[in-house]
Amino acid sequence: MTEAQEERNIFRVLSEYDRRIVYFLLFVIVTVVLVQPIGMPISVSPDTRTYHTVLTGLTRSDIVLFSLDTEFSGYMEIQSGVVATARVIIEREAKMAIAISHPEAVAIPDLLYSDLKAVMTQHNYVYGKDYVNLGYCYPNDASVSASAEDFQSAIRQDYAGNPLSGTFLAAVRNWRDISLIICHTTGIRSGSLLNHFALRGTRMIVNCIGNMIAGQKTYLNAGTIQGILPAMRGGAELEFLIGAPASGLTAMDAFTLGHYMLMIFIIVGNIGYLGYGRYATRKAAGGQS
Repeated sequence: MTEAQEERNIFRVLSEYDRRIVYFLLFVIVTVVLVQPIGMPISVSPDTRTYHTVLTGLTRSDIVLFSLDTEFSGYMEIQSGVVATARVIIEREAKMAIAISHPEAVAIPDLLYSDLKAVMTQHNYVYGKDYVNLGYCYPNDASVSASAEDFQSAIRQDYAGNPLSGTFLAAVRNWRDISLIICHTTGIRSGSLLNHFALRGTRMIVNCIGNMIAGQKTYLNAGTIQGILPAMRGGAELEFLIGAPASGLTAMDAFTLGHYMLMIFIIVGNIGYLGYGRYATRKAAGGQS
């Protein structure tokens, strides 16, 4: 075989393809799927099903403390779960008090209202009567502890400076009057909510970033919290369960197809490596390819 023929050997081509081809195709696949989601099937974990069961058990009389315990960098990982969770609360017409634990998160409620404007209108979900934004009210452990002991003394106004009198929160005295805490967390004040609310008896579920899942499992197994939504994957699963595909399922489409493509290139590369290795061995032994 001549040098030119060797250069055209299919196994050599497969084993030495330009890595820029991989990067380009990965970019194309992810971009196309993000623009036009496919809606690939997704399995739902037991943790997400438990979280969903707690959510769908809410009633109109329930008061939910909706904790945005995150900064913007972490919010990107739990965003799908935040939006899907808020959608269920609105559809169940439960009361929602938004409490923020990081100054960056004060912009998130407006994004949430924008995403859920249609469902809020459909259920006549009105500010003050059904939901209140308390703003950055949980900067430290002491603030969480104080609100658990005497809510009215610790938190007297909403984010805009309006008094809580006349809203559903006027009836909240302490931890006993909160039906459920939903903590969307990167680990800022979630420990304080556990210590001052959940350990006293307030029900609590957690939507957390990936590196917190193992730690939160201990609280779930001990019965301190009643459910975990595991990061972006969990948010996608919750979207699937409630029939409201959004950013989570779109991201899962991109992850899934991107990984399938990488697996194909790995298989192709190994076929080329093994095939060209056998060809080289035969050539060295004087055999025919």
